[in-house]
Amino acid sequence: MVTSWILNSLSKDIEDSVKYANDAVELWIELEDRYEQTNGARLYQIQKEINDTSQGALDITSYYTKLKKLWEELSTLSKRSQCNCNCTCGAKENFYKTEQDRQLIQFLMGLNETYTVIRGSILVMNLLPTLAQAFSFLIQDKK
Repeated sequence: MVTSWILNSLSKDIEDSVKYANDAVELWIELEDRYEQTNGARLYQIQKEINDTSQGALDITSYYTKLKKLWEELSTLSKRSQCNCNCTCGAKENFYKTEQDRQLIQFLMGLNETYTVIRGSILVMNLLPTLAQAFSFLIQDKK
């Protein structure tokens, strides 16, 4: 049943080249080996868009949402950012915190000058807040 579903999802040319696979697993592995690739051009494009993004005419919520979407897409495409090990050294948590801090700084760098005071207040905190917490501070400050 799964094999039929996969075959019916393929173009005719591709289907013809894999229709004699013994089972769904073999079929899937064949397709994965053939078509799986790192999309360097897309990674470049997303990272460039992140670097070029600033608040500009966007309201704070739209700016935050735009960057969040780009970061999530980048994370999905970037296999190196997904650690599945069971280590106890804390490296996974440190990597995550470093990535969160980097995103926070990127977000703050793109804010309009009207947020200079609150941006400064966030940056002098002993422990940097999460991106969501910083966004919350900015929303509260705007009110």
